[in-house]
Amino acid sequence: MNGEAAFLRAIPSRPGDDLPRLVFADWLDERGDPRGDFIRLHLALSAAAPDHPDRVAGEHELSFLRKGCDAAWLAVIEPERVPRTDDPTAGRGCDCFFAGFGQRTRRRRPPYLHAESQDTECDAWKRLLDLVEDAAADGREEFAPLRELSVAERSQILTLPPTIAKLKAVKTLYLYGSYLARLPPEVGEMASLETFVPYTSYRLHWFPYELTRGRHLRESTVSTRAVYGNYKYRPPFPRVDRGADTAPGRKEPERLPLKRWTASPMRPCSVCGTPFEDRRRHRVWVSLRVATDVLPLLVNACSDECVRRLPTPPEGYVLRPHQGGERVQQPPPQ
Repeated sequence: MNGEAAFLRAIPSRPGDDLPRLVFADWLDERGDPRGDFIRLHLALSAAAPDHPDRVAGEHELSFLRKGCDAAWLAVIEPERVPRTDDPTAGRGCDCFFAGFGQRTRRRRPPYLHAESQDTECDAWKRLLDLVEDAAADGREEFAPLRELSVAERSQILTLPPTIAKLKAVKTLYLYGSYLARLPPEVGEMASLETFVPYTSYRLHWFPYELTRGRHLRESTVSTRAVYGNYKYRPPFPRVDRGADTAPGRKEPERLPLKRWTASPMRPCSVCGTPFEDRRRHRVWVSLRVATDVLPLLVNACSDECVRRLPTPPEGYVLRPHQGGERVQQPPPQ
């Protein structure tokens, strides 16, 4: 216990240094303690982009390992998981390019994609899974799952489950007032979707290209001032080229250190749907009109040919697919 206490004192004193955590993980491994696996996977996920092919499996495994950890211990190892308050706006925003809701500020660092992990063992997530199954079973045309959750529960939902692909009859997806930081590509399989409302989701800075597959999608209400490249502020896009940092000083791991869940590097191409091994070679941003709004879309393509097949962005935006970063020239704010 004296050794563990020393590690738990050292880790907060060096918040930007992974070494104390990795040494602590080795120390736990030597004692047969599975919390060492938790530390390594937590560090790997924090460096993995939200569209990493192992992310879903990684979040399941991390959530499983988290169940066996003491709350005070977790507060040291993953201090970013701070409990929300009952303030309905607390935690919905971020400082990626705003000081507050709608207030522009000088950026202190290049932008990075949110890499927070979804806890798939919390009650709020399990309730959301049940709501998806209920909606799929009864064939409802409006899906507004957050209405069924408390503010505290909503704050635990960072994404939607891949099972939303089952919602073939849903015409309206209503996510008003969410804490979402990303959406899964399966949103493009909601074949009847006509109205999309993720309004006031201030951490939702981008959308999967698969959203464009909705042939009936005609109306949207999006917090456009919070998206990359928006016409009001022109915040820059994070770099998504191979080898780019995914967090300050961190490179994305090719695979996550999974021991209990399995994952595959294969994924469907965002453009043509053909399965391919994702090596992050054809990953680009493109700004396109989706329903009512022009949105920044992240594309995971299988080839240069599929990147060339992407539609031309509208006037007033970067007129070609690109890989983000400070060097991308955007039109001036309007």
